[in-house]
Amino acid sequence: MAVTTEKQEFRIHGMDCAEEVAILKRELGPVVRDENRLAFDILNGKMIVLASTKEIQPDVVVKAVGRTGMRAEAWREVQPGAAESGFWQRRGRTTLTTLSGLALFTGFGLHSWLSGGFAGALGSEGMGLAEDGVPMPVAAVYLLSIISGAWYVLPKAWYALRRLRPDMNFLMTIAVIGAIAIGEWFEAATVSFLFAVSLALEAWSVGRARRAVEALMAIAPPSVRLIKDGREREVSPADVLVGDKFLVKPGDRIALDGTVVSGVSEVNQA
Repeated sequence: MAVTTEKQEFRIHGMDCAEEVAILKRELGPVVRDENRLAFDILNGKMIVLASTKEIQPDVVVKAVGRTGMRAEAWREVQPGAAESGFWQRRGRTTLTTLSGLALFTGFGLHSWLSGGFAGALGSEGMGLAEDGVPMPVAAVYLLSIISGAWYVLPKAWYALRRLRPDMNFLMTIAVIGAIAIGEWFEAATVSFLFAVSLALEAWSVGRARRAVEALMAIAPPSVRLIKDGREREVSPADVLVGDKFLVKPGDRIALDGTVVSGVSEVNQA
């Protein structure tokens, strides 16, 4: 494969782990004609396509990502913490997970009250071991819990079904549908809620790592005093090559790793 220096960068919403990366590779591999032309930065939610806009149109990439249940947009540099500025982007998953949990416990409490105790609510409703089935009001509350918990899962499950490539999203969806089919509404809502919690924790951990990296990058100085041909000039740290020498004055922050070749000082590593 010919190496190209041209690239396109995209922000991928919904990419929180290696499984999403694998899904994107499967979908975009044929589009870019080689999945090795794809690179991913999970912490920053970035995908890089090693191809020019003339060779592969950005709209084609965005549409292909959309078919996976995720969303892509052209990458743009933003201030730390501002990548997801809208309330729904920042709190949507947490809000739906909380709603799913509240609806689950509300439904269980309502079912317990209507059936005369916890035993009735915990019975195997669909298998005929409980005296009564699930009342319609209770089923409606459980359904709210299921939909809220599976909101971010269903698009990915639909993609897996269309591609005949089962993944955990698809299997979880089948488990929930199966529980509903036999009348086990409480179990279906519980599975949906617990899976939503696991995904929320995963997204939270990635977000926390992302914020830590952003804070670390904010500490790094934006320029380096490069010494070349006996002259000193300020350049971006990205323009410093291996073997170059740069000057760090007293009180300065150190922008790059390196070896001290002259001078003596103390460094605050905090």
